[in-house]
Amino acid sequence: MHITVLIILTYIACCLRVGAAPWKFFQLNARYFSKDQGIFSKLRIDALIPDRWRLYQVPDDPLLSPEKYPVFLKPEWGQNAHGIERADNFETLQNIRHRLQQRDSEQKYILQEGAPGKREFEIFSIDISKNDNQHDVVTVTEAVNNTEDFPINSKYNQNTRYVDISDSFTSEQLTTLSSYLDEVGQFAISRMSVRSDSIETLVAGHFHVIEVNLFLPMPINLLDSSYSWRVRFNFIRRAMMKLALATKAIKPVKKPPAIFTRMMLYGRRKSAPVKSLNKLATRRSLL
Repeated sequence: MHITVLIILTYIACCLRVGAAPWKFFQLNARYFSKDQGIFSKLRIDALIPDRWRLYQVPDDPLLSPEKYPVFLKPEWGQNAHGIERADNFETLQNIRHRLQQRDSEQKYILQEGAPGKREFEIFSIDISKNDNQHDVVTVTEAVNNTEDFPINSKYNQNTRYVDISDSFTSEQLTTLSSYLDEVGQFAISRMSVRSDSIETLVAGHFHVIEVNLFLPMPINLLDSSYSWRVRFNFIRRAMMKLALATKAIKPVKKPPAIFTRMMLYGRRKSAPVKSLNKLATRRSLL
């Protein structure tokens, strides 16, 4: 909580310093906001991912029977792995589906295949200009979990710890990772979760994308327990200045979408029918 507050206050201060409107933060990735659904749709963002990195995922349906396990049931909208559940067999999957159906919620769920790869990495980025072929902030953090084979990693998982490994990469390698992000989309701020076998295979582009967070992508390297508060503050100050400059660079539009309000109201009203989501994925058995 202290880190979040410090990030917000520093961002506001940096915006005031450079003459940017801090409330425009939610417009940073507005071009990827699904206006019909009122969320940053995971399926629509997934459709941006090149095939070689994409995991198979579709709107969940009780008739879907995966051929391989584990699989993950993910809310169409959620933060910090909230609401994600893993099924290691069909019986468990059906039990999860039954339990979710009992809830009084309009939330839609996605069925995603398990990602191959021995290690999980979080690539965080801030990009002021989309035309200079470089990102202004790039960090790589490893989610280390030696207890579970297919963990649902998050800051709430007691078996998961985060280690900033950005120094393990050369500047050229970080630029390469930035270019991979650019192949997915032109994001002002993002955090992409991927699984790969090693640092070498990650840099070589051999990985699978678990998720791309565009709404409130926390720089998860700040959860590295080896960080002192001085190190955290120096990173926050530098990153938030870059983010303030990215906010200032937003091109004005006549009617910007009410992203924050609609995201907060999601689930409290009728969301887009599954039928509309199905256009984004072909129904077939999971590989």
